Amino acid sequence: MAGYSLFCVACGQTYADDGLRLRCDASHEPALLRTRYAQTRLTTDPQASGLARYAAWLPLRHALRPMPAYSVTFRSDGLARALGLRDLWIAFSGHWPERGAFAPTATFKDVEAAAITARFASEQRIMVTASAGNTAAALALACSDAHVPVRIVTPRRAYDRLPLTRELAPHVQFIVLDGEATYDDAIELARTLAHEAPFVFEGGVWNVARRDGIGTIFLRAVEAMSTMPDVYVQGIGSGAGAIAAFEAASRLLGDGRFGAKFPELLLVQNAPMSPVVDAWTRGSAQLLAASSSEQRTAAAGVAAPVLATSGPPYAVRGGLFDVLTATSGRTLAVDNAKAQSAMELFAESEGIDVEAAAGVALAGLQSDILTGTIDPDARVLLHVTGGGRLRLPGERRLAPTIAATLAASDLPATPDVLASLREKLLQHAQAA
Repeated sequence: MAGYSLFCVACGQTYADDGLRLRCDASHEPALLRTRYAQTRLTTDPQASGLARYAAWLPLRHALRPMPAYSVTFRSDGLARALGLRDLWIAFSGHWPERGAFAPTATFKDVEAAAITARFASEQRIMVTASAGNTAAALALACSDAHVPVRIVTPRRAYDRLPLTRELAPHVQFIVLDGEATYDDAIELARTLAHEAPFVFEGGVWNVARRDGIGTIFLRAVEAMSTMPDVYVQGIGSGAGAIAAFEAASRLLGDGRFGAKFPELLLVQNAPMSPVVDAWTRGSAQLLAASSSEQRTAAAGVAAPVLATSGPPYAVRGGLFDVLTATSGRTLAVDNAKAQSAMELFAESEGIDVEAAAGVALAGLQSDILTGTIDPDARVLLHVTGGGRLRLPGERRLAPTIAATLAASDLPATPDVLASLREKLLQHAQAA
């Protein structure tokens, strides 16, 4: 089924995909793998909806399940007028039936999750991943439907607000971190836990399926616009969405029908958690050092916890520094008050609710407009995620199966704690 290979952006080494590979085997600086597809022109399936429309540019090892569109792109009227932009387009990831968007968790994480499960080689393996909330819900639903066993590590406060609308299969289970545990704690535990079979780390931004899945949102937008945007705006935490948009744009440039220039990336973070902005503003190719206590304080102070990542892939080859450099990109940090004001503006202008991550992106765009950085005639693409949550039908706060809990004081986990945790998870796997 595979019409693609993987290649390392640092050394060019090529690999056939086994559905699990995350990194290059060569000895060099950390570098992302990318997909190289046999089909070099954007070819869509007009009979398919949602993600399946772009199957030729997805790393699929299994057939995609039938699914509706999770995102939609439209030319804005109300918000464009409020901002003073003449050519504003919105890539909306969420639940907006009137517009044709039906994301189960009302975020772009549903697109990620569908692509991840369609690539994963699940034979005798258990996927382990980490999430601050939206990925947990999206991947839980996707793995439940695709019969992929998964253990999702998440902080307690994220678990308690999972936006689930239905029960999950028994093979989907959670590891909950109590106390003041953060998303970074969850990532570290997931990576460490997955060092031994049958557990396998999902990979986050290192997983080509995650990035190419998100990339379909950019592909859909360019199809709607019939050309590349001049400016692409997105709120970032890990930055996977920004890297995905850049990689999708690279393929479209190779196609040749949609323009010959990368869009300028405007990447926005939620202050005070802004490691990418801090490094890029100072001209540094490395993230600036910060203590764990400083990181925890910053993470606790943001309105958009899904963007609170202290260690995004900034310095790795193919990561955010390279992407910003290649696109002459810019970064901004906005505070909670500006994000909240932007959320209200979007609801008033477009008639639908959006969450804080979308408010962060819009607030960054507003700031650029106020400073005159963006030309009012520029073709601007704003990626909005977390939209229409209030329109989800019959949302309930369900309590998915917890396979284990750990206290923040037990982190980082000692070898004894890890051994006990693995044994407990295997017992739960047998019971499931």
